[in-house]
Amino acid sequence: MSIPNYGFNYQEKQVADLPQVFPENPSCPDYQIGFCPPNLNLVHNEVINVPAVFNQVSALTEEEVKDVLENFVSQKCCYGKDPVKKLKIIEMKSSSTYQYSLETFTETRKTTYVHEPYSNQVIINNGNVMAPPHPWDIPASPNQMFVDQTIKIEIPNTSQIEMCKKCRGRGSYLCSCHNQRKESCFFCNGSGKNNVGHNCHHCSGRGHKTCNSCSNTGYVVCEKCAGCGRLRWFLQLLIEFKNNRDDFFSKTEFIPDEKLKKCVASTIFSDTNLRVYPVNNHSNEYINEASSSLVNQHFQKFGHNCKILSQRHEIKCIPVTDVKHFYKEKMYYFIIYGLDNKVYAPNYPQKCCCTLL
Repeated sequence: MSIPNYGFNYQEKQVADLPQVFPENPSCPDYQIGFCPPNLNLVHNEVINVPAVFNQVSALTEEEVKDVLENFVSQKCCYGKDPVKKLKIIEMKSSSTYQYSLETFTETRKTTYVHEPYSNQVIINNGNVMAPPHPWDIPASPNQMFVDQTIKIEIPNTSQIEMCKKCRGRGSYLCSCHNQRKESCFFCNGSGKNNVGHNCHHCSGRGHKTCNSCSNTGYVVCEKCAGCGRLRWFLQLLIEFKNNRDDFFSKTEFIPDEKLKKCVASTIFSDTNLRVYPVNNHSNEYINEASSSLVNQHFQKFGHNCKILSQRHEIKCIPVTDVKHFYKEKMYYFIIYGLDNKVYAPNYPQKCCCTLL
């Protein structure tokens, strides 16, 4: 492609560097640009009903409760040990807090024009013979499921060469020093003298320094085309794999949420499929309702504008043991929760005021 001859009138500055998102003469004027919805006729959304089977979490015995409390108190310097030694349990109630999570792994595709400097590199472009492939016909797969990632692919047969508009094909443009190749000294404001009348040591009394922008050449290399004067435009396919997750907790009212999130829980149910079926046979109705609601919400949100690659959902169980006990004719309580047996004892009967729970 020949570059127009603009002579040597370098007094004109570069063209304003406005964001240029399209080449001047697109080689594929009819190609779809921007967001590309998948062909829903090719997306299989069959829901497979897998009966949910839940593992059980065993309850703590009275001896285990005493051992857990003793270990908890031994790690608290301001907690007295007498209530542990005289522990009289009057009631133990075991229950569970459940966490339901749903993940939908989706794929979206969009196209955009991009460019790079062109320095006579070899270009394989069959645009005159073969049409560019459809965005969803280009093979691509994620490196790992349920992990966010982005892939960029050049769409074949879309390359074209055009002159760089910023420098008008010259590869450089006039520097802000107007070809003076020098700039006023910042420290002495061009006077060559400092505050006491001596020569400025930054510019040796000249009042100016060599222009750093153009390195004493008077012209700046165009950063857009890297001095080549020409750009190679092509269509780029941007593929985004995204994991969309929602959680629901059937929380226990006595334990703060921030404490429940830090404990170890047991996964009692997990299922991964192209499309998952809502859980409908759990003993906790709130979990069944949350599963049905979230599965429906994800399909409405992602089933039309994205390609659903896979879904998975799981239920985690946090065992909770509520213990009531007497100490000095008064009733107190503490709660053991999680598989790691964390203790929540807001009204422990023997502790110093300096203790922070």
